[in-house]
This record gives sequence, structure tokens and C-alpha cells, in this order.
Amino acid sequence: MYTESMKNRDNYFNREGQESFVDIFEKDDIKNGQNFPRHWHEHLQIYYFIRGTAKLECGKNCFEVQEGDLAVVNCNELHYLESTSDNLVFYTIRVEPAFLYSNHEDLLQAKYLAPITLNRIEFHNFIAGDTELLEIVKKVLEEYYNKQIGYELAVKGGIYFLIVRLLRCHVQHILTQTELEEREHTLLRFKPVFEMIESNYCEKITLSQLAETIGFSVHHFCRTFKQLTGKTTTDYMNHIRLDKAVYYLKQSDCNITEIALKCGFENINYFSRVFKKYTGKSPTEYAREGMNGRNTTGC
Repeated sequence: MYTESMKNRDNYFNREGQESFVDIFEKDDIKNGQNFPRHWHEHLQIYYFIRGTAKLECGKNCFEVQEGDLAVVNCNELHYLESTSDNLVFYTIRVEPAFLYSNHEDLLQAKYLAPITLNRIEFHNFIAGDTELLEIVKKVLEEYYNKQIGYELAVKGGIYFLIVRLLRCHVQHILTQTELEEREHTLLRFKPVFEMIESNYCEKITLSQLAETIGFSVHHFCRTFKQLTGKTTTDYMNHIRLDKAVYYLKQSDCNITEIALKCGFENINYFSRVFKKYTGKSPTEYAREGMNGRNTTGC
């Protein structure tokens, strides 16, 4: 029986201005071959994949993820996701420092939370087989979407449990202050480089142009870029161009030559060779397999 006191209680706790306390959302609009650009942010982020498949890159690591997998993106970690299916669905939990901290500084915050929010702790990116962590994530999502009274406390408690589990079982590296400062400085320094490649992948981009963008010598640029991304500049640009080529092969009526040129490959033979190394199939084979059931657009 729904009494007047219960109604008053619900009206009080559901009043406007009380709901925006954490960032959790479902993503289901990244179709096969689509992606979001490589980027980074200051908050810790957890992905829970509930349907479909995708390719996820975190720093120097690359993973194939599927239903039931969990992934962690560390603070200030360059990352990228590309869908490899049309039914990809995943949840994102963004853990903001302001959400974790109370207004009163205490020893537990300084001991356990500060190293995470200050980007000193790196967790393993790909987590498979940890049923306890998976149940914690599911419970957080259940509380968040059901929105029963007190769900905010339940979500916050769940995220604390999640962090404890990560600290106990999934710490990969603890950065020194010097390592932390160097990484943050390098990411900011290289931001114009990543933006230039993403915006101009269809054109010819030289190492000299990229190095000049941030005032590096070509040698210093190549060495630092490899340390930051785990790839040579050529491999990195080829990956971006090939990601675009895969999308066009699946979603457009362009022929192979048109796609190669559209994606910044001047030599068709080189494009075919690199494409096969990247996907295990020739562009023609890949296009033939993707023809059934696709909605194509013009070139």
C-alpha cells in the first residue's frame, strides 16, 4: 500500500538537482567499422561490454573485446575503440575525483584515492575471468538504472568496492612522480600531432611536418612517439587510414582504388599489402564478405 508518508519521502529524495552525481551511460550507436578518435582524459573509466565485439586500444595495448568483458582506461591514457560488429553495446562508468572525495580530507582518501586521482596508479586494461569484479559492476549498473531510494549511496559504495578490487587484483604499475610528470607533459605536447593526423589522414603527411608541429627534431619525434603509442609514426598513421578504409569497404559503394586514395594511400599495391597484414584479408575479399546485408552510401 502506497501511503502519503511514502509519497512525501519519494518526492523529497527525487527532487530536481539531486541526480547528477556520477556519469554512467549505455553506448549502442557505434556500428561495424565506426570508432571514436584517440583521446585521453583525467578520470578513470570502466567499460562493460554486454553485446557485440570491438577492438580497444589503451596506450600500447590492443585487445579484442566481446560480451562479458571488462576494460579499464587509466587516467591520462591514450585510448581508442572501434566496433567490429553491428550490435555493439557497452556501458561506461566514469569515476570522477569529485565523486570519490568527501569534503573532509581523511587518511583513507590520502592513502588509497589520491594515488588514483593523481594518476600515479595504472591498472591492467583488459580484465577477463574476474567474476567478483563483474558482479560489482552489474550491481552498480542495476542500482543506477533502477533509481530506488538511496541508489546514489549504493552506487558510490559499489564504486568503492570496485576500486578496492582493482587495487587488490589488477594494479599493473605505480608511476613515480617523474614518470607521471613526463607522461602528462608528453601527452599535452603531442596533442596537436594526434589532431593533425586525425584531420588530415587522407593527405600526405611527412615526419618533418609532424615534428615541426611541436618543435622536435625528426629523430627525437620518432623516438618519443614510439614510447608514447607503442607504434612507429608510419604504423600509427596506417592504422588510422586502414580503420577508415574498413569503414568505407563496409558502408560505401566506392571501389578499392577510390577507397585507397580517399584514405591517404597513393600506391594501391602498398594499400593492399598493408591491408592484408592488418586484417588477414585482401581489400577485395573483405569487401566481398561485407556486401551481404549492408546499407551502402555513395563514395
